[in-house]
Amino acid sequence: MANHPSLAQFPSQLAMPTNNNSFPPVNTRQLKISAKSIQAIMQQSQLLTSKIADSEQFAHDLMSAAQLSNKAEVDKLITSTGITIKFDTKFTPDGIQIRFTEHACCGLTLILDW
Repeated sequence: MANHPSLAQFPSQLAMPTNNNSFPPVNTRQLKISAKSIQAIMQQSQLLTSKIADSEQFAHDLMSAAQLSNKAEVDKLITSTGITIKFDTKFTPDGIQIRFTEHACCGLTLILDW
């Protein structure tokens, strides 16, 4: 395959520069903190998605409040699921977005369509 014309076009060097002088040394501390925080956020978001999936009444109430642009009621319903972390909601006629954040290190956005 080394003689294949399309493979001959690519140089044998790595695409990324190998000069490490332009980048600081790798420190995974913050990445690991973010990953642990995301795990907690995902557990919190599971409270909401389980409630929506399991309760026709809750799903109805959430969708109805969002379609009426009643942000206070939407936020109250989401909080009623047991979520304790910070979140922000946005909704359109097509669905809802819920952005969960934790200590400015990371976040998770759920996009649910209806």
